[in-house]
Amino acid sequence: MENGKIGPFIRQLRKERHMTQKELASRLNVTDKAVSKWELGTSLPDVALLLPLAEALGVSVTELLGGAPETPPQTPEAPARDTAGDILSYTQKTASQRRERLRLWLFAGASGTFLLSAAVCWVCDTALNGALSWSLIVDLSLLLAWLVLLPLLTARRHALPLALGALSAAILPYLNLLGRLLRDPRVFRFGLPIAPAAVLYLWGVWAVWRRLRCRRLSAAGTVLLLTAALSLFVNVVTDALTGGRALYGDSLFTLVLAAVCFLADYVLRRRS
Repeated sequence: MENGKIGPFIRQLRKERHMTQKELASRLNVTDKAVSKWELGTSLPDVALLLPLAEALGVSVTELLGGAPETPPQTPEAPARDTAGDILSYTQKTASQRRERLRLWLFAGASGTFLLSAAVCWVCDTALNGALSWSLIVDLSLLLAWLVLLPLLTARRHALPLALGALSAAILPYLNLLGRLLRDPRVFRFGLPIAPAAVLYLWGVWAVWRRLRCRRLSAAGTVLLLTAALSLFVNVVTDALTGGRALYGDSLFTLVLAAVCFLADYVLRRRS
């Protein structure tokens, strides 16, 4: 596998299919700079990208790694096989199966740990107080954690948005029950405006990561802007509910950091 052969071969195939570097990068979920580096021979595609790259360019993985089209078979009874593609496909399949088994083991382990923790709390609470009291609070928190971990450890696709969806649906009922167990209505009163804002913030961070993960400084600046907005909202709500006067220096400092990130991103993009 030689950079000097693969790069020009990728460029040739891309141009034959009338694709720009950006279009090819979009199909592979990479940046156009990565495609440019492949074609210049300064780097090679990741192993996980070989199959989709070969499919996008209309060649076999063997041809892609060889940097040239394969010689047609001598007889029609002996069709050419993409040996490298078969090996890579098998490797990726076995790796996927190993990840699936690991997820199941982690899920079983986490569920068992949560159940064991709940049982220990029940026993201790009953032994010390003669009834279930504080252990119900622990159990409620464990249930919320389990609901959020469930899609992260079992879903094959979209695990993070599913986990955020579970958190979004469960956070307010959790705070309501927690306030009842603690016999303190302030828990839900404070949580009612703040918890949805915090969950919305997490959704925003996920969306920024999806959109700008190839531009880390810009992504960091956007996340810092969201953080400043959340901090400002929490301070305003706290002031309104307590009648106190919070400090807003943390929001201002976060905005300054965001500006630094955006400025650094602009400078680096102008130089490239």
